[in-house]
Amino acid sequence: MKQTTLKKESLGLWSIVFFVIAAASPLTGAVGALPIAFMAGNGAGIPGIYVVAGILLTLFSFGFIAMSRHVVNSGAFYSYVSKGLGPSTGLAGFFIAILAYLSMVFSVSSLFGFFTNIFLVNNFGINVPWWMLAIANQVIVVLLGIAKVEIGGRILGVLMLLEVAIILLVDLVIIKQPIAMTFSSFTPSVTFSGNAGVGLIFAICSFIGFEASAIYSEECKTPEKTIPRATLVAVAIITVFYAVTAWAIVQYVGDTKVGEVAAQDPGMFIYNIADQLLGPWSSQVMSILLITSLFAATQAFHNTLSRYLFSLSRDGLCWSKFSTLHPKYHTPYVASLIQGIAIVVGLLILVAMGLDPMANIFAWASALGAISILTLQCAVSFAVVVFFIRNPSLQASLWSRFIAPALASVGMVISLYMVINNLDVLSGSDSPVVKALPYLVVAFAALGFFIAKRLHQANPERFASIAKVVETLK
Repeated sequence: MKQTTLKKESLGLWSIVFFVIAAASPLTGAVGALPIAFMAGNGAGIPGIYVVAGILLTLFSFGFIAMSRHVVNSGAFYSYVSKGLGPSTGLAGFFIAILAYLSMVFSVSSLFGFFTNIFLVNNFGINVPWWMLAIANQVIVVLLGIAKVEIGGRILGVLMLLEVAIILLVDLVIIKQPIAMTFSSFTPSVTFSGNAGVGLIFAICSFIGFEASAIYSEECKTPEKTIPRATLVAVAIITVFYAVTAWAIVQYVGDTKVGEVAAQDPGMFIYNIADQLLGPWSSQVMSILLITSLFAATQAFHNTLSRYLFSLSRDGLCWSKFSTLHPKYHTPYVASLIQGIAIVVGLLILVAMGLDPMANIFAWASALGAISILTLQCAVSFAVVVFFIRNPSLQASLWSRFIAPALASVGMVISLYMVINNLDVLSGSDSPVVKALPYLVVAFAALGFFIAKRLHQANPERFASIAKVVETLK
């Protein structure tokens, strides 16, 4: 008999937290996004903006957590949207999820190849094409995706701790400096000054991937307790990390100059500060940890996408082989293999088209991923409210079942609107391709909805299986 459930009780609280934070890629966010947030956003108000983003994601988490107690399924957002807003909308959400995580895998893979190439050239004089490095990265990621999931959790945990440690070391040295510390960055007048909306875009995008807590619900110990704790712990850690780091940098550079200094050389902004405070060795270490950070993010997004494919296949809605589990490790190895092959083929096609890994692939794919995931989060917030309205007998406080998700819905819609309106800032490009990205998300959602409707007409029994995706699998 074919096994249809992932390996149970193979992950603990901290393994899941590491997967979530690895997807957020803290060092990449600090080195790449934070300087641009200072420069294009609201300068000294960025630390407060990260707190605002953390509050918004915490509001979202309350409803997300309340529903997770009744939905133990590796389909995560897809499963939640199906249960709350109906199977057709759920399948539309699945198509958006596939688009989102494919985009994120392409973006971090291209970035991995780009920075690894620079590191090898600068330190060893070896010029390996970025796309070959990205493909090598995919091979390792697939092998770890097939291996025991707890092995990947341990590796990501070590890499995540190292990348967080180097930034926190910079923060600690700044705090010990003989300078007058102020907390004006967290006051409303500074937090919401200037281009606060642009700052919020970068802050919200720094949390992308935190739904991974629910992705592993079938594989963790006591999911009804572990998933809520992992979600809140991950959001809290990400919020504190970015808020404290941004605040420390404001203290060091100066609240009136931080935006201007960041604009002078955003790519080297964090490296230069680290060199000044810790010495030249720190930028070298950061360069290595940036590469491992991107590897960890690739692994986290790969695992997420594999489990989405596994979940839909198990429900009989796509190729049945995707739900085949490894006989020894009980991981969705076919989904991992096919996904890896698809990414490699996609990378080769993009290379043949002559696209630049930073200016084109990363810029476009990361912007597309951000739009897609924010769209999913909006849908999940709505789904939570509808789910509990339809199931009033289920235990959940008024705050978790209605107030928090309703507030999160408003915040997510506003955030999505701001992202779409500022895609040129987020992606660093104003090309027609970037402007077309929101329409691509709509097209994928419409395709999923259309397929669901056709399936309903052609095969009602199979369509009904979508409604069972949220069946508790304990």
